[in-house]
Amino acid sequence: MKSILIRTFGGKGIGYGHFYRCLSLAKAIKLISEDINIIFLINQDLKDLLGSTGFNFVVSNNLNEDNEKINRFDISLFIFDSYLGDNRYLKMVKEKTKLMLIDDNNDIYDTSIPDIIYNGNIHAEKLGYFGVRNQLQLLGPKFLIMKEEYWNRGTNKNVIKDGILITTGGTDEYGVSLRILEQLKNLGSKIKVIIGPGYKDDYIRKIEDSITDNIKLIYKPNSLKDYILSSKIVITAGGSTAYEILSQKSLPIIFSLVDNQDLICNELSNMGVKYLGKHPDINYSLLEGKIKELQKNGLSENNKIYDLVDGKGAKLVASRIVEEI
Repeated sequence: MKSILIRTFGGKGIGYGHFYRCLSLAKAIKLISEDINIIFLINQDLKDLLGSTGFNFVVSNNLNEDNEKINRFDISLFIFDSYLGDNRYLKMVKEKTKLMLIDDNNDIYDTSIPDIIYNGNIHAEKLGYFGVRNQLQLLGPKFLIMKEEYWNRGTNKNVIKDGILITTGGTDEYGVSLRILEQLKNLGSKIKVIIGPGYKDDYIRKIEDSITDNIKLIYKPNSLKDYILSSKIVITAGGSTAYEILSQKSLPIIFSLVDNQDLICNELSNMGVKYLGKHPDINYSLLEGKIKELQKNGLSENNKIYDLVDGKGAKLVASRIVEEI
């Protein structure tokens, strides 16, 4: 039996996007080939989230311990999804086994090192990944790894889209949700706010103290899909959630929290998505006007932006990986 070791990190301060991307890929690989053994190498903060999935895992908070972990397992592929490594780390892995790098912006690592380079973002093919002999490149939104609930394309046409959804992802270190809520709570629209698993208790209490009758808080949901589907407008950071919104044909309003979201925001903004700016310069005062504009005009259901993702990316990437090993 072939084995794959997946190394990633997540938690408060880091966020959970890398972890959920890896989890979705692992599920797709098992769907393609049940005979492949998948082992996660994770930090302590992810232990409880992964423990209920059925996947085997080893907890290690330090990348310096990975050399020993790789030696312990007879693996056919090492998948790395984190910004915490360096080129020396990639070369160490490459010397021991086949390496797949999950990348976002081609700005941290020497991407000629891995055997497989992945970037499912809409800007991936503009980043200048050099063609390396025998390197498998999985670039662009057709390869986008989405969560399992988005794999089957299609929306429930019987669902009435109404109101506004606010989400910043698993964490909200900068208090963005509260700033958005304070700007919109007198708008009169129905508003839902996602309280992520990494939200701090004192911050949650501040949000709870600010709610009015038209505001509902959703605490640590297992999935955002139904909330996105039933919302007309979704205000979110420009990460993976932006793609999920488009897959459900809801209307995104986006902002950037970290550098790796800038390129996604730029591409989507050029395609007509409303953009509020980057922290700490998010222009919250623009919100009311942009919401009223979207409520009046929206986006055509035939807009090409809705064809960016089809939900099949995880299975496509998984099948290419299985072929490769």
